[in-house]
Amino acid sequence: MNSSFDPDNTLLLIDGSSFVFRAFHAMPEFTSPSGKPTGATYGVINMLKQMQRKYPTKHWACVFDAPGKTFRDEIHPEYKATRTETPNDLILQLQDIYTIIRALGIPVIIKPGIEADDIIGTLAIRAKNNGQKILIATGDKDFAQLVDNDITLINTMTNELLDHNGVIAKFSVTPSQIIDYLSLVGDKVDNIPGVDKCGPKTAVKWLAEYSNLDTIVANSDKITGVVGENLRKAIPWLKTAKTLVTIDTTLSLEDVNLNHLDDLICIPPDITTLQEYYDNLGFRTWLKELTALNEATPVVAKTPDSLAEKNKSTAKVQRQNITISSSSQLANIVDKLISQDQTIALLAVGNAYPEAKYLKIIVIGTNNSNYIILNNGNDVENIDLFANAAAQIDYSAALNRLLQNKIKKVLANYKETLQLFAKIALRTDATPLIKNVIGDITLAHYIKNSKQKHNLATIYKEYLDIDIIDLPSTTSKPHKDSIWLKSDGIDNITKNCLSIIDHTLELENNIRNSLADAELNLYINIELPLAPILVDIETAGIMLDLNQFKELDNVLSTRLHTLENNIYQQAGSVFNINSPKQLQEILFTNLKLPTIGIKKNTNAYSTDEESLKYLEEQGITIATALLEYRTLGKLLNTYVNKLPLLVDKNHRVHTTFEQALVASGRLSSSSPNLQNIPIKSEWGRKIRQAFIASPNTVLICADYSQIELRILAHLSNDENLIIAFNNNQDIHSITASEIFHKPITDVSKDERRYAKTINFSLLYGKTVFGLAQELNIDRITAKAYIDAYFAKYPKIKQCLEHIKQFAREHGYVETVFGRRIYLPNINATNKILREAEERLALNAPMQGTSADIIKIAMCNLAKWLSEKQLKSKLILQVHDELIIEAPQDEINIIENNLANIMANAANLSVKMAVDVKIASNWDSAH
Repeated sequence: MNSSFDPDNTLLLIDGSSFVFRAFHAMPEFTSPSGKPTGATYGVINMLKQMQRKYPTKHWACVFDAPGKTFRDEIHPEYKATRTETPNDLILQLQDIYTIIRALGIPVIIKPGIEADDIIGTLAIRAKNNGQKILIATGDKDFAQLVDNDITLINTMTNELLDHNGVIAKFSVTPSQIIDYLSLVGDKVDNIPGVDKCGPKTAVKWLAEYSNLDTIVANSDKITGVVGENLRKAIPWLKTAKTLVTIDTTLSLEDVNLNHLDDLICIPPDITTLQEYYDNLGFRTWLKELTALNEATPVVAKTPDSLAEKNKSTAKVQRQNITISSSSQLANIVDKLISQDQTIALLAVGNAYPEAKYLKIIVIGTNNSNYIILNNGNDVENIDLFANAAAQIDYSAALNRLLQNKIKKVLANYKETLQLFAKIALRTDATPLIKNVIGDITLAHYIKNSKQKHNLATIYKEYLDIDIIDLPSTTSKPHKDSIWLKSDGIDNITKNCLSIIDHTLELENNIRNSLADAELNLYINIELPLAPILVDIETAGIMLDLNQFKELDNVLSTRLHTLENNIYQQAGSVFNINSPKQLQEILFTNLKLPTIGIKKNTNAYSTDEESLKYLEEQGITIATALLEYRTLGKLLNTYVNKLPLLVDKNHRVHTTFEQALVASGRLSSSSPNLQNIPIKSEWGRKIRQAFIASPNTVLICADYSQIELRILAHLSNDENLIIAFNNNQDIHSITASEIFHKPITDVSKDERRYAKTINFSLLYGKTVFGLAQELNIDRITAKAYIDAYFAKYPKIKQCLEHIKQFAREHGYVETVFGRRIYLPNINATNKILREAEERLALNAPMQGTSADIIKIAMCNLAKWLSEKQLKSKLILQVHDELIIEAPQDEINIIENNLANIMANAANLSVKMAVDVKIASNWDSAH
């Protein structure tokens, strides 16, 4: 098709409805600065921009289905009845989509009572009769019936062109047979029945033998078997089916402002409208593009119309790429950069997993040059660039001088770069590894919307429409087929890195400029300074007592063996305890345990923890044994057996902190996860006892006390709660006193526990039903407890209602520091999704603020330790807790200052309390 493509005589018809649904289901949950969903809008406009670049035709039309019934619904009331209702998040975007497309200069056609397919079919035939060629962009197979020498389909899912031969290759029938083919096989998507049991192969076989549907019907008595019987039964229906699948090409379209095909012509874009919508919806890169558009040039001009395309076409002219092949050459470039004092972009790509460490490439980007440092040419195998081997060049001195100079630096992946440099020993002293980092694409994007994915491939595609290959992890081995491991892939690696570095400064600036003032403060003063602190914690690690782990292994294995035999004895047979299917059969078929109250999964009764606890409450001892077996098995496999395998030569285990992952702003620990080791169970405490201070040091653990309740007091400004905290009163005993109507001195331990559950349950949006379940009480009593709670703290109820209302109106909630947590399902029509999002909305401001506070505390603590030139190290962060390893001679100074540093991390209306304890192991410090 491209060889005969005439931009002046080709009509491009867009099946807008297929574009919309494809974009809605394929795109991430983007939201505007106001919280409005924008994923479908962005996806549709992005696809149209790609179509403009690939097929710059003069004549266009973008056609959409209108809401409401059509003639097909009248002849078949079940038509499309199986389709789900259009999601509310999509409905909210449709008018924006229509307006932006029109503002781009593209004609939009929507006709009530008429399907888009029929409008497109009518326009295609008119244009064909007018001597034009037609391209139809769609993913709908029905349009194959229109294909001929003048009409070609563009399959938007695969980007393939379907001409006459293409239809035959895809469906094994000709375009003229498609209607009969669809009539026979039916269309599940549109709920159009065909002939029962007649699949594509059978339909193709019949059409090959009898040519068309009428002849097939006429010879139906010759077709044997069940499918022949089904065909004969379907004959009365097939005429209706054929009508339903046939695209009407004879419509009158004069009432849709279309008097002539020349009306379907692209006009120059409406810059003012586009600026307004791009600004409101947060499409910053497209907003910037508009300044470069020539208003006199139609939107379908053959020159690139996106910033990404312009950059691609001009990058080679604007920049020179210099491959550095000697340390003296690097030294000269560093001298030049330092003298120019300009902001540079820095990209380091490599891997440092334990079995093999190497660095592949470093790129330093400026406004007009990229300086590339490779692994001594084309050798990209497992080489440490800084190993000072005879065959390699020692770049470390010059590179360190650049990294620690006053030059401002912007990175694409700051924390991973720090991880890499730390592992290849670039650090030469106690100063920060990279000084004067002013920006990072990953962290900026995380602050912008923490719910999205923050890998570079996603970000570059979202903002610049550029396809890049994601950088490899610095701490895990790449897949054997990765380009990063292929010795012949150095050209592809270099090109990919240049694509990243060419836009690093611009992209970071675009995201930075889209941040609100509070978000900018989070980005500059919290997240950026935190990255090197996290790498220091990861590098330091925490020591394990391997002898204790061996003892735990023996004890747990023995206990598990005892439990296993006990379970077999009660079950009356040996079976795979870890198999849900076998366990279901043992419990509910063989033992005939009660199933009332047990939930079902795919027609089988569940054996999950909730179900087993329910059985345990009824005195069924095998359930008790199974619960303990699962708990101990998880501890053994997750921690006791695994952690000793991960220690270094000094018996220290090193976790990795994910800084840009959790929507609330919390840090996540992985490889291994040290944040989920149980603290309340006996065995969890024994595991923590095996985390020890190294010789001649102690562990100092500092933990915020009831931090989220204190944040709730601050947000609600409830006087009773504030007074209780500021007077150091026991908030749970006070709550128990109110709920149970007795003096604090008479409150029992169980009553205090009930009150504690209520205090925290309301933070997590628990309902009356949820609280009743958790406390194992009836709903009337649970409601009475909640009513008494809100009577004591009336402003808390007002605060929680305000949070929910704010979330519904804006699509997000905020922490005290302005971090936004987006809630795309807060107004969902699905009740389950909506209520789950409401519960998240209630807790997110408290949990997110808590995360912000401990991050600030970590930054302040690291700064203080550096200023005091102390040897003590922050070696772990677990939710609201910081763990420091301190030498004996620094215990007093740490103990005397740590609580104060943490308590002053935020200025709330209530005092923040910090518990500090000193011990030789992690458990004893609690």
